[in-house]
Amino acid sequence: MDSLKELFKIGCGPSSSHTMGPERAAKRFKAETEDAVSYRVELYGSLAATGKGHLTDWIIEETLKPKKTEIVWMPEFIHPYHTNGMKFEALDENGNVLKDWLVFSVGGGTIKELTDSRSNAGKCYPLTKMDDIIKWCKENNKELWEYVEHCEGKEIWDHLKNILDTMNAAVSRGIKKDGVLPG
Repeated sequence: MDSLKELFKIGCGPSSSHTMGPERAAKRFKAETEDAVSYRVELYGSLAATGKGHLTDWIIEETLKPKKTEIVWMPEFIHPYHTNGMKFEALDENGNVLKDWLVFSVGGGTIKELTDSRSNAGKCYPLTKMDDIIKWCKENNKELWEYVEHCEGKEIWDHLKNILDTMNAAVSRGIKKDGVLPG
């Protein structure tokens, strides 16, 4: 299993796949292409089909500002690796591609490249079945939360407290606002 730090993340919504992942990809690409004059981003499959309502274009444009960004919607193209594909292109003053990058928003704000494994099993938690985790807890006279702490370290509780505080603040902001929800 992924770390709980990967499972619970803070980022722009409304969708971890359609806003958090694209934002992280755009930040990384921008940092690697500071010499670009502008950008073009192709959105594939699900990102293109539902991305407008999930603010995918908005988050990419906001992240790549102040440079101009063209969004190309390609819902009909579904990449075999994952349906949430994106191709970033850094352009020079003549529109020539300086660099491109194919990346996928695979859920939870996680981004992956073609060379990345699609599975994260065993990354942080060596046991992948609940029966095995329960057995470990019984053998070590531990509670489930202690297994989490054993695998993640004591700092996991600070991370989860930050997540809880952020969620509560978002609910409080939402209750106080009026108007139409974007998307």
